[in-house]
Order: sequence, then structure tokens, then C-alpha cells
Amino acid sequence: MELDARHLRVVCTIADAGSLTKAAARLGLSQPALTNQLRRIELVLGGPLFLRTRHGAVATSLGEFVVARARPVLGVLDRLREDSIDHCGAQRPLRYIATPGPLGAGLLRALEDLWTGGATLRTEADAVVAAELVADGQQDLAAVAVYVRPGFVLPAGVEDLIVAEEPAFALVSGGHPAASSAEVGVTLADLRDEAWALPPASSSGLMAALAEECARAGFTARVRYEVEASVARELVAAGDAVGLGQATFYPTDNIVAVPLRDEPLRIRHRLLWRTAGAVAPVMPTIARRAREAYQRAVDRSPHYLAWLARHRVPVPRQVASPATKSSPRTRDLAPQR
Repeated sequence: MELDARHLRVVCTIADAGSLTKAAARLGLSQPALTNQLRRIELVLGGPLFLRTRHGAVATSLGEFVVARARPVLGVLDRLREDSIDHCGAQRPLRYIATPGPLGAGLLRALEDLWTGGATLRTEADAVVAAELVADGQQDLAAVAVYVRPGFVLPAGVEDLIVAEEPAFALVSGGHPAASSAEVGVTLADLRDEAWALPPASSSGLMAALAEECARAGFTARVRYEVEASVARELVAAGDAVGLGQATFYPTDNIVAVPLRDEPLRIRHRLLWRTAGAVAPVMPTIARRAREAYQRAVDRSPHYLAWLARHRVPVPRQVASPATKSSPRTRDLAPQR
């Protein structure tokens, strides 16, 4: 095997991520595939580049040497690629990554219309991974849905804006007793004896937020199923579990979205981009189209429209977005209540 830029990028990504699991997610590979690729690279370079510990992957002396030499090489190649595209008058596609939510496919058509080279879409369950891919320059724009608490810290060099904030809804089967409470809502305590089906713990903050609010209500949620969204929907529809969903949850057969009283769990839909990135100059237009995409998602969510009417809240709902040390350039684009 001959060493090339792709192999150097793998090594640098592992060093930056600090673990093979995170690096595999950034590179769009399975962990076994990345492990095998790393072994082949180490054979070419003459020794182990990383030691795997309980805390992740730590670079060896050889690994540090290779990373230090590889970064300038990759920087030159990246600049050569971008400069060549500019020189030819062509434009690469806008690289768009999104966690599950209304701004994923909902914003894609607008991005394709706005960007001369069109747009690509990659889905990613982990909001932190999506943000880091933007920070690393591997993606141009990200749409993430994260819970307001425990919060979300942006990587350096990344800006964001909040398109909308919405309450989380409980998801139950059509035959569940709570399904008849779609207007008045339920409390988390009403669901204390239920088995929950939720996505695996990730940086959206869902697990932490649910655990905190259930503790306030005096119980511990029984998360029996940690599964991907499609499997969670099947379990909820079958009456085997209850779940949590965004207010803009797409209507699904035999699943009823029931509001949680007092809105203990809230979700923010955010756009992320690099401060000096290619999309920065057109972000005002992208933001407007994102609000339009969000509005379309609300319009096809009868349960949320009913909730908004009862609470007399305009769409999208206004959120407070003060500047913080972790996110000094956060912008709030939602209108005033």
C-alpha cells in the first residue's frame, strides 16, 4: 500500500477526535473499517501511531511525529483544491449536514437553488460530531436540534443562529390512555411507569434533559429501549413503549403526540457555519429559507398547530439567545412574542 493524502487525513482525524469511535463518525466509516485502515497505515509507517486506552486514542511518539508532518501537507492540498476550483470558475457543492429534524431535507431544496454547485446532504445523529465537522472544514453548514438543557457548546471558529425553539412532546400509541389527553397534555409523572424508547445517548442532550426533569418529578425514567428513531416509532406505534419527539414530529400512523404540561423539555433548531466559511456571506438568505422550511414543518403538524393556538404563540416561537463565553456570536432570528 502506498501512503496518500487520504491516509494522512485519517491519522489527523483520529488525533483530533481523541478516539476511534468519534473519528469513524467524522469520516463516515464504521469503527471496524477505520481500525483496519489504521493498521494498514501503521504497517506502512513502521509502528503504532496510537495507543487505545479507557479514555480514547492517545498518539504515540511516532504518531505525534506523523501528525505534525501531515497537517501542513493536508493544508497545502486543501488550498490547492479550493484555489483550483476558483481558477476554473467552477464551484463545488455546498456540503450540508443535519441531525434529525425539520431543517434536514426541508432546507435542502433551498440550498440547491442558492448554491451554484448544488448541495449535498449527510445525516448525523450526534450534534457535536456535526459541529466538529463544520469546524474542521469537512462540512459547510449544519442544522442541529438540541435540548435547551444541558446546553450545547460551539467549537472555536463556528457561529450559529437559532431558527426556532419548541417544546418536546410525548409520543404514545393511539390506544394509550394518554392519547385522549392530546389537548390538556400530560405530566412526566403521569408516564412514570412507562417503558421509554429513545435514541442512544448523544449530544442532543435528550437523555440528560429527561433524566433531570424526571428526577425533579420524583422518579427515574425506565429507558428500556435505546434504539434509532425508526425502531422507536415502531415500538411506540405497537404500544410497547412511549417516546419523545419534536413538536414538528411528522404525523405517523397510530402515534399520538401529546404535549407535556409546563414544557419541561424544550428543543432548539440551530444552524452552524464557520465564521470564515464559504456560506457566511449568504447566511441571511439561508436563515430566511430555514425559517420558511420550519414553518412548512409546523403547518404539517396538526398537534403543534393546535398547541400554538391554545397558547397563542406565533410561529416560530421567540427564544432568548444571550451571548455567552462558549457561544459569543449566537444570533436569535425568531420573532418577538
